[in-house]
Amino acid sequence: MRHSRIIQIGAALFHFSAALIAASPSLAAWSGAVTGNESVSVLVKMDKPLNLSELKGLSSEPHQRSMQIAQALEVHLNKEVEKQAPWLKKGPAEGVEEVTPLWLVGALRVRAKPSAIEKLLIVKGASSLTIEKAKPIHNKFDSYVTRRSADFRGRVEPEEIGWGVRKIGAPEAWKLGADGEGVVVAVLDSGVNVNHPDLQGNVWTNAGETGVDANGYDRATNGVDDDQNGYIDDVHGWNFEENSADISDYLGHGTQAAGIIAGQGAGGTHTGVAPKAKIMALRSCCMLGGEVAESAIWESVQYAMKQGARVVSMSVSLKHWGKPNYLHWRRASEVLNTAGIVHVNSAGNRGHGNEPYNIGAPGSNPPAWLHPHQSQESSGLSSMITVGAVDFEDHLRPYSSVGPVTWEQVSGYQDFPYDKGQKKGLIKPDLCAPSETPSLSMDGVNYTLSFGGTSSSTPHVAGAVALLLSQNPKMTVAQVTESLQMSAVPIDGEFTNRCGAGRLDVLSAVEYARRSFK
Repeated sequence: MRHSRIIQIGAALFHFSAALIAASPSLAAWSGAVTGNESVSVLVKMDKPLNLSELKGLSSEPHQRSMQIAQALEVHLNKEVEKQAPWLKKGPAEGVEEVTPLWLVGALRVRAKPSAIEKLLIVKGASSLTIEKAKPIHNKFDSYVTRRSADFRGRVEPEEIGWGVRKIGAPEAWKLGADGEGVVVAVLDSGVNVNHPDLQGNVWTNAGETGVDANGYDRATNGVDDDQNGYIDDVHGWNFEENSADISDYLGHGTQAAGIIAGQGAGGTHTGVAPKAKIMALRSCCMLGGEVAESAIWESVQYAMKQGARVVSMSVSLKHWGKPNYLHWRRASEVLNTAGIVHVNSAGNRGHGNEPYNIGAPGSNPPAWLHPHQSQESSGLSSMITVGAVDFEDHLRPYSSVGPVTWEQVSGYQDFPYDKGQKKGLIKPDLCAPSETPSLSMDGVNYTLSFGGTSSSTPHVAGAVALLLSQNPKMTVAQVTESLQMSAVPIDGEFTNRCGAGRLDVLSAVEYARRSFK
């Protein structure tokens, strides 16, 4: 179980003008979304988020820098809450069941009775309040199976190194000493089978939950929050769907993604790009009733920041028709960029059409470095690297989502305008990588014949980022992005909405980074 998330604050309170309430369908309809006196979860967006450019004296050491930023964001949020809504800390006495600080996006998740929600509607200090509705799972995972790939849970005859790993030049990069050692990759997915033989030695362990406690009990299972981080027995990660330490992967999707990042070949096939990277298992999606809550993913990212992850790998996307919270997703990526954490995300499997809304959130966020052929007019860059999918012959997979993307309708940004060629928007994806490649099976022993979709291409890039950071831990997100794009193998042109800068070539990326960044 997790400790109570009622924050010891004064907490943030929020302002809602009559005009705002009248203009927001979610606010106008909130009372009809509950029956009787049942509790409801709402997201409360703060009116004045911390200006990231004002953060001073940040450490050059990556983990220390992340912790400094996380602490600054937490302090800022708590101060706002303390000024505006101190009654939230009274909990049940005020009809409040839970308050979860989402400092990553400058918001709170509040689960409370209707009477408490009514109080939130009239407070000052926030810009919006919306009922949190879980999104349906349909098309959230970006895996894909074709006839050629057959049963992606089937077994394959062992091959020494998976074809995708070979295609991007990873074995040659290993010979240069770029192997992912010292880099933690947070996998935000359906969980991870941390007991799979091919992940042994490559699973992140929370040192604060290991060994024995003062009573002689194993800290991993003693039911105590030994490191006082708010999560009990979080040895290898956390389950943000059920608020538990159970990170089991009953779908296999997260385990397959982890295998492409760091599978070390114990069973006969080397599936991983970064054989010495560590996998942090954060179950944040798609196991409960076929739905996913955006706030669970944001909370997962917060955990990754505090626990030392340098890379976030997410083979999940929220499609435009599902009305994702673009504002929060971009803010999250901006925070990660400031912290030096690279977010690698799937472009999706929507193919072409519906541009400029074909690529869902958060892959629609801009990168930290803008390619010379990209529009340079931006309201702010972020940590995002969006990944499309190619086959063995470097042909774009027909399902791989293509760009462009626009932010002109998102209040607070309104950049990258698109007008059917007159204004080209934000070119996406940023690059492509192999898909329908071997990975780990969900049975915990064998391999899949072919893990496909941009769900498969994304962890190839996440593994490549781990290789770069293992060579130079102080590389910025912008430097990592530049290295990957400037070394990519061009496909269909130098920089396009089909495959961005081209197909990933991690050997060339390592060599580029060595020449360019000391």
